[in-house]
Amino acid sequence: MPVGEVGGEGMASRPAGSAAPDAPSRDLDSGDQGSAALLSASGLCSGYGRVTVLRGVDLAVRTGEFVAVIGANGAGKTTLLRTISGILRPSAGRLAFEGRDLARVPAHRIPALGIAHVPEGRQIFPQLSVRENLLLGAYLHRDRGHREARMAFVLDLFPRLHERLRQAGGTLSGGEQQMLAVGRALMLEPRLLMLDEPSQGLAPRVAGELYEKLREIHTLGTTIVLVEQNITAALRHADRAYVLEHGRVVLEGSTAELEGNDEIRRAYLGV
Repeated sequence: MPVGEVGGEGMASRPAGSAAPDAPSRDLDSGDQGSAALLSASGLCSGYGRVTVLRGVDLAVRTGEFVAVIGANGAGKTTLLRTISGILRPSAGRLAFEGRDLARVPAHRIPALGIAHVPEGRQIFPQLSVRENLLLGAYLHRDRGHREARMAFVLDLFPRLHERLRQAGGTLSGGEQQMLAVGRALMLEPRLLMLDEPSQGLAPRVAGELYEKLREIHTLGTTIVLVEQNITAALRHADRAYVLEHGRVVLEGSTAELEGNDEIRRAYLGV
């Protein structure tokens, strides 16, 4: 079950109430975001009870893109993914997938639209085997042949899971559990794959291997939205990025521009 926490993104934030540093225009090179938008948000507000976290978020993700969402702890990144996947309901604004209002779709019906969410902390079922965990991701596919074909695809992508197919998920290493969480999401055959802090707690080598797999998944045609505390890796692999601060988008543009601009690196990325 996709659960996580509001904070935990692991990047220093400016002190509350401090003035925003001078920075280039928010839209550096966002492209024609209205063109073939798979996912779009306009004035999106969401939060927990009376606590508002997202405060008027605007974004668009086109089919086939790899988009990163970065920002400080508590900026609203996890809240954004939870709202898209229906765990949280928007309190204002519009959130749409292929033009369909997601606010009107119950959380348990979101996967049927082709949206898969890999939550922070992996959230696998530790007592179930690797195979059983993977099959849970394919619960919408009633055709056994299709389920087995998806299983073969995932195991080819992550060979270590094939070696541990009958092993309990809870006995896997952290990197293997993350592979399992991503593999479970891929069993859905999603059109949009959302990942929340996939490299959290992983050794650099393992995180690098995981990112290579994400790039391969993207190359095969899956649209990806990535929330990540490893900002350098996120900018290296994504096409575009949004910077969230205090629940608002304060900057957006191509990752090449964001990565290469010293002022932006100091003000927003902490690198």
